[in-house]
Amino acid sequence: MSLLATLGLELDRALLPASGLGWLVDYGKLPLAPAPLGPYEVLGGALEGGLPGGGEPLAAPYPNPASARGDRKQKKRDQNKSAALRYRQRKRAEGEALEGECQGLEARNRELRERAESVEREIQYVKDLLIEVYKARSQRTRSS
Repeated sequence: MSLLATLGLELDRALLPASGLGWLVDYGKLPLAPAPLGPYEVLGGALEGGLPGGGEPLAAPYPNPASARGDRKQKKRDQNKSAALRYRQRKRAEGEALEGECQGLEARNRELRERAESVEREIQYVKDLLIEVYKARSQRTRSS
């Protein structure tokens, strides 16, 4: 049994700061806020000559939960939009980097193929030279 129940007190949940306590508040189930105070009413009593300082009537003591939800929703939308934009920019940059790397590797591949062909031609040239040398030697040995 809670202390409040022991003392027979009811606690108005609308007055508790829900965000500070980590409670989920269903604004549809909260009791309606009392009507705002009139210009000459202060805490249920009449005040001669209006409010102290001659100011305007007090505003409603409770914030409008619907506008707070709308503001939070809009803030979340804006955060999501900027996060999506950053994600797309990051992916585009990664794609461009990969494309640049791919072009560099293709150029390197062409260079290496040309070099391999050059080495193959050189090897074939040396083989042909060796064949000619062996032929020339064999002809010299036959003629002597």
